[in-house]
Amino acid sequence: MRDTVETSPLLQYRAQTVVPGRILKMEEAIKNRDFESFARLTCADSNQFHAVCLDTSPPIFYMNDTSHRIISLVEKWNHSEGTPQVYSVPV
Repeated sequence: MRDTVETSPLLQYRAQTVVPGRILKMEEAIKNRDFESFARLTCADSNQFHAVCLDTSPPIFYMNDTSHRIISLVEKWNHSEGTPQVYSVPV
């Protein structure tokens, strides 16, 4: 993560702009037992974390083909149901 802190402008943007509001929304979703909001926020945060890894110099690649297939299946399932049924945060 040292490389990310030193080289990723996206990490700085997240820390200053995205994370404070997302934490408040996540706390609200948990307090209200709002799984749909919780799932959407979790997936969005996970996706942005992947972007931060790729924004690092040198880029960090930790997801593999199986990770991508799981995300795709979860997205298709949730889309077919019209609302999040599951969420996926592969590591």
